Amino acid sequence: MTRIVILSGILFLSGISSLIFETLWLRLSGLTFGNSVWSAALILSSFMAGLALGNAIAASSKVRQWRPLHLYAALELAVALFGCTIVFGLPLLGEWIRPVFQTLWHYQPILTGLRLVLSFLILLLPTTAMGLTLPVLVEDPILRRTDFGRAIGLLYGFNTLGAVAGALLGEAWLVKAFGLWGTALAAGLGSCIAAAIALLTAISDGSTVPLIPKGALPLRLEIRYQPPWRLLFVSLGTGAILLCLEVVWFRFLRLYVASFPTAFSVMLAVVLAGIGLGSIVSGTIHRGVARLSKLLPVLLLLAGITTLLSYLFFPGAAVRPSAGPFNLDSWREIGLLSFALMFPVSLLSGILFPAIVARVQISVGDRMNSTGLTTLFNTIGAATGPLLASFVLLPTIGFQWSLILCAAGYALLALLVSERSSWSFRRPLGWIIAGLGGVLIIIIGIFPYHRDQTHFSHASLPYEVDEQGHVLAHVVKRVEGISDTYQLLERDLFGEPYYYRLLTNAFSMSATNPHSQRYMRLFAYLPLAFLPDSQDVLLICYGCGVTADAFAREAHLKRLDIVDISR
Repeated sequence: MTRIVILSGILFLSGISSLIFETLWLRLSGLTFGNSVWSAALILSSFMAGLALGNAIAASSKVRQWRPLHLYAALELAVALFGCTIVFGLPLLGEWIRPVFQTLWHYQPILTGLRLVLSFLILLLPTTAMGLTLPVLVEDPILRRTDFGRAIGLLYGFNTLGAVAGALLGEAWLVKAFGLWGTALAAGLGSCIAAAIALLTAISDGSTVPLIPKGALPLRLEIRYQPPWRLLFVSLGTGAILLCLEVVWFRFLRLYVASFPTAFSVMLAVVLAGIGLGSIVSGTIHRGVARLSKLLPVLLLLAGITTLLSYLFFPGAAVRPSAGPFNLDSWREIGLLSFALMFPVSLLSGILFPAIVARVQISVGDRMNSTGLTTLFNTIGAATGPLLASFVLLPTIGFQWSLILCAAGYALLALLVSERSSWSFRRPLGWIIAGLGGVLIIIIGIFPYHRDQTHFSHASLPYEVDEQGHVLAHVVKRVEGISDTYQLLERDLFGEPYYYRLLTNAFSMSATNPHSQRYMRLFAYLPLAFLPDSQDVLLICYGCGVTADAFAREAHLKRLDIVDISR
């Protein structure tokens, strides 16, 4: 037990450092690759690809001559070295490659491909090392004496809780106190401390293995097992569904919560805390519940049911609608709303992952291979889930049907992983699975499919009705887009449209009423006052077209180029 505690503490530090580095890379990506939205997506894709590569190496390799703790320490030092180097070097790299980007500006497919290749190569070494750390650590000889399900549950859980601490520390304190470079050094220091503890632990075991053996590689490729494809597909599916749900949840909460970094950090921390605590619960009870892996269909059906119930019982009525610039900015209230919506399913997801790894280990045998193989498929699913939610589900069927589809996805995975004997009514497990399946079908059958209108109305109500209950405007168009939820409101006067207002999530971005027109037309009048002889105008805008209309009314202008930053 002492060994698990030490290694859990090491992985906790590793989780803090990894999440802080990821946050810093995302912040700096716009300086290097331009277009902050696309650059963030490229960095995230490259980050997941690097983790997947590390998992793939672990899935197909054996530790050779190096003791696992020595190899883990080397990996953490690599994370610290290359993680800090990337933070310090990204702004300089942006300056160096800007001429290349300017040359390829009119060839966007080539430019996007170049950005993707560069971001992958830049993050290749640290992210691959991050993907290897957990699988390598489970090969520790002393840890092998403990129950594998218990060990993987606790190690994975504390590593994820470290990511929770990193998400909160990085945004709430470190960046403000020490800046980006100081935060990078702090993250690197955390990785170095984890490496030092691992080396001290190995030395205390009396190990005399040299750090760099002559003529030997630390890992060698060796695939001698038949992968359990059904379990691996379930691992891929659970990763994809949870990350898809995360995007859908965040979009939904933006109808109640203002979009600012602290809110995002709190919401992410709730999801990671659920996964981490669930994994610890799985590791704690694994010895007492020896057949936990056989309960995978039950856990998956519970996840599907909880997905719908968390949405149906979401305490949105407790949040008072507000027309202010920030609809809800208290981190405690954001945490409570996030906890009610996301924590139950995240907790079950945390219980699921170690159970799947333990069941894969029975088929594969090798601990590092089974951990790397399961994590590889889970990471691939986690990389595809956000893309599926952002570019397919939300723009086509909206957040509510996306939640229903994810719940159905959990049910399909339960059918896939269950054995024929699991459905036998001669066993209690068969009755439980049949009962949970029936409950899920009943919930979907009686689901209030107009519930989403309540949540849309929460965002638009302050602009539709005043405090005295007088009707101000009504919604004429609603769109759930790739990045935001849009609502167009119209106010009538004497039966004719008087003005329009564009809501983005819960925030009024633009309107054509007299007050809004006055200051938005100033964006045209002010530059023209300084440069009265101007003939060419470039307008980068977002809204209802008031500023564009002001420019269009200037007779001496010959050319007006308009770039609307929102589709």
